[in-house]
Amino acid sequence: MAWKLSGQILETCSCNMVCPCVFGPAKPDQGWCSGALVFDIRQGSSDGVNLGGTKVTFAVDLPGDFVSGNGTGRLYIDEGAGPDQRRELESIFTGKKGGAFEMLNSLMAKWLPTETVKTAIAPDGSSVTVGSVGQLKLQPLKTEDGRQTVLQKAPIWVGFGIDSANLARGDGSRWSDPQMRGWTSGGTGSVSAFTLSA
Repeated sequence: MAWKLSGQILETCSCNMVCPCVFGPAKPDQGWCSGALVFDIRQGSSDGVNLGGTKVTFAVDLPGDFVSGNGTGRLYIDEGAGPDQRRELESIFTGKKGGAFEMLNSLMAKWLPTETVKTAIAPDGSSVTVGSVGQLKLQPLKTEDGRQTVLQKAPIWVGFGIDSANLARGDGSRWSDPQMRGWTSGGTGSVSAFTLSA
């Protein structure tokens, strides 16, 4: 059952800057919230299977805010992952192996079948392409003198192993899975380091 993952999360959603869901119970900007979190796993393992170098995107569609649950989720695992890696990643991210994703699973009323797609992340993290369904665009949010804007210790993020998130503009991001609500970003976005285990 033991697993550990670390790397970077790139995310954006349908809300305006900043998504209120990260602070706990809140009303999303449109009354509903849909988003995508791309986990770029730099190091990791699960029951002896090396998971370093894999990528998993978690897409979620929520009728209200994140904490209220009743969501529909789908995982998109990068086509570079082998069969054993895909099996372990799907078990971890759907909460079957405990840890933070077990709580996430409790918020999902429905999981759509996992898809294997090509996931491409720009070297500077400014864009992510997830198969034919998702395009994330992330422009770092900085002060006039070039300092990165950081959100620290947001309650929901801390539960996912994120102490601080580098905020970014997600304008131009879109999601168009035909089995989920389509959306474009209202501007929210972030790039964060994470470490999780169970």
